[in-house]
Amino acid sequence: MSPHLLMMWLQQFSSEGLTLVLFLCCGFLILFMMRVFGATGLMVYSSLAVVVANIQVQKASTFDFFHEPIALGTVVFSSIFYVSSILTEYYGKAEAKKAVWLSFSGMLLITLFMFLTMGFKPAVGYQESHNAMCVLFLPAPALLISSLIAYVIGQQNDIWLFSLLSKLTDGKALWLRTFVSTLIAAFLDNLVFSVLAWMVFSSHPLPWKTVFFTYILGTYIIRLFMAFMGIPFLYLARFMTR
Repeated sequence: MSPHLLMMWLQQFSSEGLTLVLFLCCGFLILFMMRVFGATGLMVYSSLAVVVANIQVQKASTFDFFHEPIALGTVVFSSIFYVSSILTEYYGKAEAKKAVWLSFSGMLLITLFMFLTMGFKPAVGYQESHNAMCVLFLPAPALLISSLIAYVIGQQNDIWLFSLLSKLTDGKALWLRTFVSTLIAAFLDNLVFSVLAWMVFSSHPLPWKTVFFTYILGTYIIRLFMAFMGIPFLYLARFMTR
């Protein structure tokens, strides 16, 4: 089956169904990377997930449970919060913070490389691919600044809250620590990123109603689902620790 036919086949499924498939892929890939490569594998996953999520967020889809389109990228980006929780729980806070800054650096590098790539004048016959790159990466500076500010704020708060709750619960109730820290950190990340990316730094600012429903509230609903459904993966990670 060609990639185009595969894409058309996937589009026959509901957005909810594909979201579930993507969520499961993220969960099992995190466990796989952890089992094979340990903390390093989790850092690699986190770095790649940041890049992928910042590309996905430029596309929106419709969901039956919400009346406004919802921006994509939420599932992949939310999985990074699981990585932070797993790293903090099984490898320590220092490793979790290292993953945050490695992901930060990865997004910075991909933006730099792609801008240099777009700086080359396309040869005859390559204008279409050049235009496709421009569509994806010309908004990158605004998305990069917004994403990195929101990412650092969200992740640092997630790690801090998770560590604080660990002390308060004597290292028990892993599900509660993860859910609460992700709940608060994800909202901060959503709010900061959406306002900066689509209103403050955007060359064509979106109305507040669109930003709120499509990028803040809509994606936060999916993050709540992710925070709850991802709890089993945190416990499975215990058996994957190297």
